[in-house]
Amino acid sequence: MNNNYHFFSKVSFIFLMFAGVFGFAQTGVKIKYYTGTEQGFNVSASGKLYFSGDNLLVKSEANSTETSIPVSIIQKIIFTDEVLATQNVGLNKSNLQLYPNPSTDYIRIKSEAKSLDVKIYNLEGKLVVSGTYKSDEDINVSKLNAGVYLVQANGVTIKFIKK
Repeated sequence: MNNNYHFFSKVSFIFLMFAGVFGFAQTGVKIKYYTGTEQGFNVSASGKLYFSGDNLLVKSEANSTETSIPVSIIQKIIFTDEVLATQNVGLNKSNLQLYPNPSTDYIRIKSEAKSLDVKIYNLEGKLVVSGTYKSDEDINVSKLNAGVYLVQANGVTIKFIKK
């Protein structure tokens, strides 16, 4: 009887370990852009990665905000079992703030970094603005058509709406 108890307690322990590992399992998704930069996401079992139109959409969890990335700027997508030490979808660890958003004439990006490498893409993936700016410096967007754009600044992607 004592041997059966130890056997069942070991089996229960192993089952709980596997349940814990698979319950919190994540897939690392590394996206390499043609610019040479990479962005990493940790997608949980409740999250999803899918295509809509000409965009790759990434949701790290069922209730997280999705990130839309134009397919035309993606060079490679790599899947791994490792949890990535880079940013998760919906998180902005650099605390970049883009304002005003929406805007008509200019935007500014507030950052702790002294220099910002900024690229603005339309939803077709075409680079429409590129440059190096200081924190809180005006970025002229007056010539852009009204619509949704993706602003990449120092490895962080933020959605921007042009009125």
